[in-house]
Amino acid sequence: MTALKQFLLGLMLLGAVTYFGGGGTFASFSAQTSNNGSSIASGTLTMNDTVNSATSCLSAAGTSNDNVNSVNQAVNAAGCDKLLTLTNVAPGMAASTAKVTILNSGSIAASQFSVWGSSVNATLNTAVPVGTFSSISVVGLEGPVLSGQNLELNYGSNLPQTFKASSSVTPPASPTTPVTINVTAPLGGTATATAALPIGATMTDTSSNTDSTATATNNMDCYDVKTTGGTATATKGDSLNFNPILGNPFCGHALFFMQETGAFNYCWYGNGAPGNPSENVSGLCNVPIIGVTLGTALTIGTVSSSVTLQIPSQTLNGNISNGDTLVVTSGAHTQTFTATQSIVLGTTGVTGVTATSTTPFANFTFPIGSTVVDLTSASAMNADTTSTITGFDTLHNSTGRIPLAPMTANGAINAAAAVQLNGGASRTFILGLYFPTPPGINQNYLQGLVSTFGITWHLDQ
Repeated sequence: MTALKQFLLGLMLLGAVTYFGGGGTFASFSAQTSNNGSSIASGTLTMNDTVNSATSCLSAAGTSNDNVNSVNQAVNAAGCDKLLTLTNVAPGMAASTAKVTILNSGSIAASQFSVWGSSVNATLNTAVPVGTFSSISVVGLEGPVLSGQNLELNYGSNLPQTFKASSSVTPPASPTTPVTINVTAPLGGTATATAALPIGATMTDTSSNTDSTATATNNMDCYDVKTTGGTATATKGDSLNFNPILGNPFCGHALFFMQETGAFNYCWYGNGAPGNPSENVSGLCNVPIIGVTLGTALTIGTVSSSVTLQIPSQTLNGNISNGDTLVVTSGAHTQTFTATQSIVLGTTGVTGVTATSTTPFANFTFPIGSTVVDLTSASAMNADTTSTITGFDTLHNSTGRIPLAPMTANGAINAAAAVQLNGGASRTFILGLYFPTPPGINQNYLQGLVSTFGITWHLDQ
């Protein structure tokens, strides 16, 4: 038994040695791969804003680095171009139009593309450091700021900082003149900046564009002042005593329109837009043609004859819709026609429009230079009291923005489209003003006034 025990004990020791000493033999084979160099890159969503054929304004080129270019161009060249600069506009005149092209110059498709009437805005003229402060100095103020209203200061990646105005201010005569606004914390007390706000940070009066009543506290982005310039012999607005600016009457009278053009046409705002009593199903805003004259004499014809009203080759400054009533006038002689084709505002090289007459031609040949008026659009706009700049600012402020869904046909859009402006794609809009002449209304109180206003374009991922 002793020998057997010794033998068994020896086997156990041998097994232990084998176990502890030979453990490495179990890792003789192995395999491994590595996927190194992975990366993630963010895309870009930027906007190019081009007025007519001017240099494009890039959203990312604004003074603020929050991809918002809202610098007042009269103060800083980094700001986007003005749409219109008009003087000596008379009733019954389409003041002017501007073509705006918005390009998504980024790499990301925009699911939302919108426009609205700019809020009263400005940019900081002096920096605000971290800590308490009691006032801000701004430049390029576009509209009055009222005591008690909310002001938002925005710069860079920091969250917007909100304060409350504790003093009321009005825009100075020159946009380059600094204006001081006293401020408090949102709920009262001393204002405190939680992040530094440098010169050029944007200021927005988020309480503006909500009150269109004719009161002294009206603070629309569109505001009226009396003219002070002009020729040496011309009467200035500030020398008249019958043209008060209370309630911004010119802003509330001048009609504004915005029409998209391209493969199709769509009237987004103005007389002829969806919901307007004079809605134009073909997508054209009602915009009168102004100053159009015959380029070729119109000879005597017969009942219902089809003619082409020849006009000098030009860029049409209004829309002519199929079915509109056109009136040709020379002295006391008039002849009425019905347009049988549509010609879109901004079309270049227009030489004529086809039309028919439903009444016998007068015994008269209309000479070159006879005026041509689109009675349909002129009548519609002269009766319009809602499609004003003030109406645009109040109805379509920052909380009532117009979503610019893509067009699918003339007068039709796809409101459910997942993408409203692809990266690298652009859309073009024609914007303009018309000073209406409602019959029987004395408009002397609108003499010598100038209105200033702005619009805001916006892209969202």
